Amino acid sequence: MGIINFTAPEAGNFLVKIIIWLVSTSSSIAVGIIVFTLILKLITLPFDYFSRASMRKNTLKMEQMRPELEKLQKQYADNKELYNQKMMALYKKNGYSMFGACLPTILTLVIFIVAINAFTNYSQYQNKQYFYNMSTAYNRVVYEGLDADGTYIIRNEDGSLTVAKETLYQNAKDNGDTFTDNGVTAKIDGYYLVITTDNGYVEIREKFNVGEKVNFELTEYKVLDTISEKAYANRANDFNGGLLVDGKTFSESGLTADEFIGKIQSAMSAKAYHAEEKSFLWIKNIWVTDSPMKHPVETDWDTFKQTHAYKGDDITDANYKKLIGDLEEETTAPNGYFVLVILTAGLSLLQQLVMTKSQKASMELQTVDGQGAQTQKMMTWMMPIMMAVFAFMYTSAFSIYIIISTVFSMLTTFGINFIVDRKFKKEETNNADGEKVRGRVYIPKEEKKVEKKKEKKKNETPTNDFLSGTADNKKSHIRGRLR
Repeated sequence: MGIINFTAPEAGNFLVKIIIWLVSTSSSIAVGIIVFTLILKLITLPFDYFSRASMRKNTLKMEQMRPELEKLQKQYADNKELYNQKMMALYKKNGYSMFGACLPTILTLVIFIVAINAFTNYSQYQNKQYFYNMSTAYNRVVYEGLDADGTYIIRNEDGSLTVAKETLYQNAKDNGDTFTDNGVTAKIDGYYLVITTDNGYVEIREKFNVGEKVNFELTEYKVLDTISEKAYANRANDFNGGLLVDGKTFSESGLTADEFIGKIQSAMSAKAYHAEEKSFLWIKNIWVTDSPMKHPVETDWDTFKQTHAYKGDDITDANYKKLIGDLEEETTAPNGYFVLVILTAGLSLLQQLVMTKSQKASMELQTVDGQGAQTQKMMTWMMPIMMAVFAFMYTSAFSIYIIISTVFSMLTTFGINFIVDRKFKKEETNNADGEKVRGRVYIPKEEKKVEKKKEKKKNETPTNDFLSGTADNKKSHIRGRLR
């Protein structure tokens, strides 16, 4: 029997702390993740609007340039470099911005990387927190094996004990190696200070060495060979079902004292695990991927350390097996059935099809041989595959984030495209009809002058007959001669 010193996890960066707060204040983990996703998307919405609006406007401009670009494609079919030069010149003339078209991809990539990092850190934190709480419940069974008198033994909030070892050692040394006070007994046994209480079933063995002063090197907890009826009676309600194993008392169980208390430790650990909400619909642990190849709880200590990036070596595989002793179903049952993985890939494919349709002109005309369209078709299938891989590699919580984010992005894309299309058509109508001033169509003055001049010339009857006297008397003369 022993204490499992599972290190308390650290929350990490501020984004992880925000997720923790949202999850803790929401009705469920899934709701907290959805709220976090929507908040993140709303924060980035102004940038998203600018980039998507720019992309859509470029697409509409590309449709306007289609006749000219198709003509250039035929004209420079064998000269890609010259086509690109002519195309860039046409872009500049029509106000087509390449930067605006690239910005959405960059912004989406940055947010995606930030989200992956946040959810990875939080999933690791949350799984570590589950096991820290389990170890606390496991250890509490040991700590409860001693009475806390408030003087020599003080119980902390997490159930652990603060023991006045130096004081008990000195009192025992001054009283023939044994000291008893207020139900606490301290005895010096070789290089061990053994501490017990009247109503306990555990002894503390503190190994020490003596120099200028006593130094304690190691703390061991040992279950007493027998559990007194008094100890049992006082703690019958301390644990789930009292001090019972399979409904039996210690004397009825046929187990050794150490085995009996160990069974209760595993039961309390499992109770702490089940007390934490972590399931979502068919998924048993939302911080593990939605896959039948994964289990809600890792079966061995090495797998746990690798999966959740636990760096401590203070727990053995044997102790880990004790900690999960009553979680047999959680270590064998499938955590999911690839539903979120498939849904993530499907929505990603739908998003790519929407983007492909809205950027059809750009993809077809940005290269002389239409290679851009082929590249886009390849990306249409590559992105869903990549998203499926991410959904499989990371947690179900991250898959939920991707799904909500994708749905939100598609809805905003439709809305932004609708707004930009209407605005673009309105501008085109105004440009076609002329500039409107106070509700009337304004015609530039230069055009009026040209029309008046033409009208004047139309009404005049010019002649070059100088002798008839009808010639224009404004003809200039040079030195008496007709110029």
